Amino acid sequence: MGKLFSSLCFALLLVVLAESKSLESKQLKPKIRFNPEGKFKIVNFADLHYGEFPGTDRGRAQDGNSTRVMRDILEFDTPDFVVFTGDLITGDAILVNSTGFIEQLLTPLLNAGYRWASTYGNHDNGIATTREQIYATESKYENCYTTNDGTDLLPGLTNYYLPIYPSVESVGETPVLILWFFDSRGGFDPNGFKPSNVDEAVVNWFITKNAELTAAWGAVPALAFFHIPTIDYEDVQDNTDIPNRDDCVGLVDEAVVPQDRDTLFMQALVNSGTVMTTFVGHDHGNAWCCTYLTLSICYNRHTGYGGYGDWTRGARVVELTEDILQMRNYIRLENGTIIDEYPANDASQ
Repeated sequence: MGKLFSSLCFALLLVVLAESKSLESKQLKPKIRFNPEGKFKIVNFADLHYGEFPGTDRGRAQDGNSTRVMRDILEFDTPDFVVFTGDLITGDAILVNSTGFIEQLLTPLLNAGYRWASTYGNHDNGIATTREQIYATESKYENCYTTNDGTDLLPGLTNYYLPIYPSVESVGETPVLILWFFDSRGGFDPNGFKPSNVDEAVVNWFITKNAELTAAWGAVPALAFFHIPTIDYEDVQDNTDIPNRDDCVGLVDEAVVPQDRDTLFMQALVNSGTVMTTFVGHDHGNAWCCTYLTLSICYNRHTGYGGYGDWTRGARVVELTEDILQMRNYIRLENGTIIDEYPANDASQ
């Protein structure tokens, strides 16, 4: 019993030290704030799938088009922050280190000076590619806010949160918004196949950490980003006439392929008292939002020219106001058109 207790204490110490180191690293970066107008705009890029046909004209054309889509949408919307919601690459097709493809997809952000954060998808690993390689490449750049919050002992890599602060700096300030990122894993790497779910250990970490933050800061509203939808998305889509429901809007054009088992992850988000909306990718033919219990659940738009499907590419754009934290989001298509504003309203260009 003494050895077991010592081992548990040592493991807990490692988690605490790792989280402390991650928090220290995060604090070295400039705080993310609402802009001077009291607004905060996020562009979500999902399912880029760079490197799908490496070394071929088809592959170069696809990746070039994906870069163009991102560059144009960034020019249309000029966001305050960018989120990559998984499947940055098609890792199972890449037979060399993925660094070159990651640097290529970051080019539009680096050229314009945008800050970003990522959560990884089931294709962000493969025969010669690991999530750790992608993370190492991203982390070279000061505008990268992808981290792991000391959760490297938990299943998955991109499990972390980012506080968003008021537009005006003050002494002892607290965040007005939190962005949560979760790794739904999946696919395979040189060590074998990975479960495609947000593991129970990560769910428990979120419950504990959310309670700690609520005790310290109050119930700060939050958004959650992960790649593979939960079974709840399937329940909503299969049992809802989404195009004709007042509290839903968007594209429904393929079946939901959810996480491989229910780890009560969505239940934890619903019961959090803080999470307002979830954003996922994975199913390229879906780009809808609906209310679900205490929150809204949304699909992002398929952004990349890699991956299956010929739907018009685009991105989901999220706009928040600081004073009452009102939120709207919409799809910006690659041609500049705005569609599917949520909550439903007349979108303006």
